[in-house]
Amino acid sequence: MTKRHSARISTFGSQITSVISVALVLLILGILAMTLEASRSLSDDIRRNIGFVVKLSPSASADDVNRVKHLVSASPAIDSYVFASPDNILAEESRLMGEDLGEMLDENPFGAEFDVRLKPRYACGDSITAISAVIAADDAVDEIVTETAVVDSINSVIRRLTAILLAIAAALLIISFVLINNTVSLAIYSRRFIIHTMKLVGATGAFIRRPFLIAGLATGATAAAIAIAVLAAIRAYSTSFDAALDSALPWPSMGWIFAGVLACGLLICLIASIIATNRYLRADYDEMFK
Repeated sequence: MTKRHSARISTFGSQITSVISVALVLLILGILAMTLEASRSLSDDIRRNIGFVVKLSPSASADDVNRVKHLVSASPAIDSYVFASPDNILAEESRLMGEDLGEMLDENPFGAEFDVRLKPRYACGDSITAISAVIAADDAVDEIVTETAVVDSINSVIRRLTAILLAIAAALLIISFVLINNTVSLAIYSRRFIIHTMKLVGATGAFIRRPFLIAGLATGATAAAIAIAVLAAIRAYSTSFDAALDSALPWPSMGWIFAGVLACGLLICLIASIIATNRYLRADYDEMFK
């Protein structure tokens, strides 16, 4: 009775160790996924502030302004724009200079302007050049101010950071598979003689595999649930002291991360269970002691 009770404790302890080990690995993957999602969201916010300024001729009529406004708003690449009339620009310049330019000048020398902001996927030098060229073809447009060099520099930094994070993610995914595979293999190793005994009594490979695969899926699901709960707590806690993270890590995106953690836990544990079980199915009695 004591030996049977100790065996149950040992088996239960082994299962708990496996679940915790897998959960820790999945937690690391989840944190990295959250970092990637936050960096993607922040880079999109940076790109949304990228654009150009369309300056119209001071002699542009109301029809000219409406035509250019329609041209700007109709472009699928433009996310938003802010229109400034000549009077608004004159008032802003007067405020910056600390003098009333309207009293100093006989007429307003400024033309209307459109401060254009592009959608994130179009926020690159080539796209800005192509989009601004279409708008610049209008006769009412006097000048388009772009900063393609700065835009390309920002995009280059974002691409490098994204590449580094993706490389880390790939390395961690490989390491995670190795660690989870070792954890599951050790759990099955402790029951290798059961596999051998089932082979001796004529059990088929599929019959022998089934309980181990179910156990592997259960381990992956339980570990994923623990990792997801911790990730949700981290997200809730982090946004409580930094409101910017609330928009960088919205709950819909977190839902996809949770689904990915669950899928990784189930898939990796299932594959590891198949590999480990097949190893002992093919092994003879002497190899059980190795």
